[in-house]
Amino acid sequence: MPSFNALVLDDHKMFVESFAELLKKVASFTAIDLSYTVTNAKELLQKKKYDYLFMDLMIPGDDPSQFIAHCRTQFSQINIIVISSTSDPVLIKRLLGLGIDAFVSKTTGSEELKMAIERTWAGEKYISTDMSTRLASVSFIESKVHLTKKELEVMRNVAQGYTIAEMAKLMHLSPHTVISHRRAIMQKLGLRSATEIVRYAYENKIC
Repeated sequence: MPSFNALVLDDHKMFVESFAELLKKVASFTAIDLSYTVTNAKELLQKKKYDYLFMDLMIPGDDPSQFIAHCRTQFSQINIIVISSTSDPVLIKRLLGLGIDAFVSKTTGSEELKMAIERTWAGEKYISTDMSTRLASVSFIESKVHLTKKELEVMRNVAQGYTIAEMAKLMHLSPHTVISHRRAIMQKLGLRSATEIVRYAYENKIC
């Protein structure tokens, strides 16, 4: 592989510096620039052409989805690799829809990071091994049972123990709408209680 220019975005300085050192070990980089805010990252992206953007999803005060959409629109050549500890398959699927090139779990090893770089440089998408099964389960349920994205989100939140009121606030919906989504899930899957929703979600690796 050739040498790359990379930008690493994360609000945790220690992680960014350590991750930059790891990148040097798994691939050849001409330059690795570090950024701790989306605003600064946008400024750097305007000044230099980057081959790779490695970013976390938890940047205080900024919406990562909007930033990813911005990068995909303004800098179409850049490979966007999300490095995150999230295990939410619905979120990852949405990020893939926004145009990220790879998702790598923060718990993964250097070999998988190297593979993600190689695959994306070859024009392929890459998802960490530990998330592939979860994504496959979500895709299967969407195609075979036809649960909507909101219904899948409600199912995941039920499995994580959220109350109706908490889900309504988290999802920016009314409690009545959350109840309607939960009722639809139970009807489509033949489930009779919240306990059965939880069991189904865990058995199918949705949460």
